[in-house]
Amino acid sequence: KIAVIYDGVDHERFHPRNRAEAREKTRKKWDIPAEAPLVLFVGNGFQRKGIERLLKIWECGYLNGIFLLVVGEDAQMSRYRSRLEKRAGNRVIFAGSQRNIHEYYGAADLLALPAFQEAFGNVVLEALASGLPVIVSETVGAAELLTGELTEGILASPDNPLDIEKTILSLLQTNRWPRLSEQARKLGEKYSWDNHFRELEGYLMEVAQGRRTGNFS
Repeated sequence: KIAVIYDGVDHERFHPRNRAEAREKTRKKWDIPAEAPLVLFVGNGFQRKGIERLLKIWECGYLNGIFLLVVGEDAQMSRYRSRLEKRAGNRVIFAGSQRNIHEYYGAADLLALPAFQEAFGNVVLEALASGLPVIVSETVGAAELLTGELTEGILASPDNPLDIEKTILSLLQTNRWPRLSEQARKLGEKYSWDNHFRELEGYLMEVAQGRRTGNFS
């Protein structure tokens, strides 16, 4: 008697074609090298969304040459920034809230959301529609949508920095990335708003017809 209808995503706003322009524009704004691999974190309330799990990796000097771009607001952001400046140099960037978030997906190569708790995580759909593979903890509701090679992004041990590092490096392999990006976009296209409301309408019609025939109480 319970049906789950997943959220939708705007496939025109979040699209792989944004990479053509946004990649250069956004990276130039934040002084990120054009060819450097870039991991994106999007969200407010950093602690619940698992930002510490990511920062530990960059603090320890892992993932040399890979950048982390954090988009969102948090009361402790200044503390995070000052702490990382000493240990990670300019490879961790806190951009604050951004209205043109689709351009940040276009600039990135991977989305990371190793949250302690996330009922769903619309950012996962936005990333997939933008052609980005994702790294998520099992406690992120949208993790259950991942299929094929994209399931490699579901972290078995999100509190283990080495597990996250290994997963990031695997999904950023240059010989794999185009295939993963194509799979991400194809999966993201399944969760359009048109499909969302079509499914909702179908369930409503089923309930309405059931009431007429006396099959629902």
